[in-house]
Amino acid sequence: MLLILLMYAALLGVPFWAVAVVVKLVSALLPGRRPDWARDLLRWSAAMTAVAAVMVYAIGLGSVEWDASEAESGAGSSPAAPCRSLPPGTLGLLAGHEPSYFPLGFDCLLTDGRVVAGTGPYDLLNGLGIAFALAAVLLTLSVGFLDEYRARAALRTGRAGRVDEPQETG
Repeated sequence: MLLILLMYAALLGVPFWAVAVVVKLVSALLPGRRPDWARDLLRWSAAMTAVAAVMVYAIGLGSVEWDASEAESGAGSSPAAPCRSLPPGTLGLLAGHEPSYFPLGFDCLLTDGRVVAGTGPYDLLNGLGIAFALAAVLLTLSVGFLDEYRARAALRTGRAGRVDEPQETG
C-alpha cells in the first residue's frame, strides 16, 4: 500500500516538476543572467533529471504493487491483470504470478515451468528511469569537466599574462 501512495505522490509531483523545468529554461533564455549561468543550468539540470528518474521509478513501483494487490484480492482477481492478455493456450497454463520491483515487471508463471512477461508499462518505465538516471550522471560529469576546463584555461591565461620571472636555482 505504501508503494501505491508513493506512486500517487510522484504522479502529483510530475506537473510541478514540468513547470519548474519550463520556468528554469525560460529564465536561462532571458537577458540579464549571471555570468556562471551555464554551470548553474548544468547543475540544476542534473538534479532535475535525477528527480525525474526517482519519480519514474516510484510510479513504476506503485504500478507493480497495484497489479500485485489487485491479483491477490477480490472477485475477478484471477488471473492477474497483466497476465490476462496471454494467448488462450498459454492462459490455460497459468499457475501464478510474480511481481518484480527491480527491474520493474510482472511475470506470469506457467504450469510447465516457463515464465512469461505480463503486459504493462514496465518496459517503458524501466527505459525512462534508465535514460533519466544516465542523463543525470552525464550532466553531473559535464559540470566537473566544465570546472576542470575553466581552471586550466585560467591557469594558462595567468601564465601567459605575466612577465617571465627568473627561476630560482638551487
